[in-house]
Amino acid sequence: MKNFVCSFILFLSVYLLSSFNLPLLSNLSPFPLQAKVITGEVKYNAENAREEIFSNPLKPFNINSVSKYYIDKNNIENLNALYQGITELKDRKIAKFSDGSYGIQYYDDPMFSWYYSESGRLINFTQKDSTEYPCKIVKYKPDGQIANVGYRVSERESFIYSSDGKLIAHWLGENCYDEFNKIIMTRRFYN
Repeated sequence: MKNFVCSFILFLSVYLLSSFNLPLLSNLSPFPLQAKVITGEVKYNAENAREEIFSNPLKPFNINSVSKYYIDKNNIENLNALYQGITELKDRKIAKFSDGSYGIQYYDDPMFSWYYSESGRLINFTQKDSTEYPCKIVKYKPDGQIANVGYRVSERESFIYSSDGKLIAHWLGENCYDEFNKIIMTRRFYN
């Protein structure tokens, strides 16, 4: 009987509210029933990107594990692919730079990228702290010493600093700018 009375009261309430053309639930709650989720994104500039990078100490890299990358064993294949505009191969992604160098990122180890001269000799390599953006990237010389550090905000934007914190470059899209906003290098996105 108790369930019947509760159901009847609910039915009567709905009937009366709808008869008077009143909103059924909106006046019963102090909170909106439909709320828009507000999202935002952090905007980075040279200064706050620098703060993110240098918030923890930087350390040299132990090079024993990278000796197999000193020479690109797929140099000819990589260059041929790049000249044909192909940037994704079965096990790696490759990119060509305006100075003739190229970079490789292997799918099975996405935390590292390897950069080579056109002849296939290792120029430097990078290690990032995350596969998500933003992420911190440390660039090492072949001997494991720090060359520079970067903060990658998105796929198309990153800030690069010397190990002592001086802005070296700001990649934005296909262009790389120096601290005076002059283009110093370009890259090409094929995909």
